[in-house]
Amino acid sequence: PDTSTPTADELPVGGGAPAPTEPAPDTVAPEVREAAATLFRVIRPEPRLRLGAVEAFSLAPLVAEWLKRDGTEVDLAHALLPGLPAQVHAPVALLRDRLARKLPPARQPAAAPTPRWHECAQCADPAPQPGFCRTCAGLAAHRPAAGTGSAVTKRGAALVRAALRGTQLATAPS
Repeated sequence: PDTSTPTADELPVGGGAPAPTEPAPDTVAPEVREAAATLFRVIRPEPRLRLGAVEAFSLAPLVAEWLKRDGTEVDLAHALLPGLPAQVHAPVALLRDRLARKLPPARQPAAAPTPRWHECAQCADPAPQPGFCRTCAGLAAHRPAAGTGSAVTKRGAALVRAALRGTQLATAPS
């Protein structure tokens, strides 16, 4: 007999490649397992998107990324289910494409809060805390005023009032 060709018992089922096996539950990270379960819940109403466990686990990292970016099951359903063709030949490829292409933007880190300034109870200068500024508390030397702020403020207020009345304020030399 010819020993160079395998017998029917030696051939793998379904062609040349061995069938992929489902990963053991204890070898899968909890977030991947949860992502696969989420995917199954989202696609359950659509019979054209039937997947096996191995296929779901292969898509789970993309689903996990959606969940990290605050995507919900409703967001996933809106991204995966509408506009499906009448016949889906490769549900895994279609889902992989939509999961990658419609991935929500990454969360931006929260901006550091800007410090809130308060008004000094004595001189009305800005102070980092309620109460007195460092100068009025005697902790720093007094800084001389940089300009004539009160005169400028009065003039600006007069210009605003005149503009609201629809009149023009006579310009005086500054």
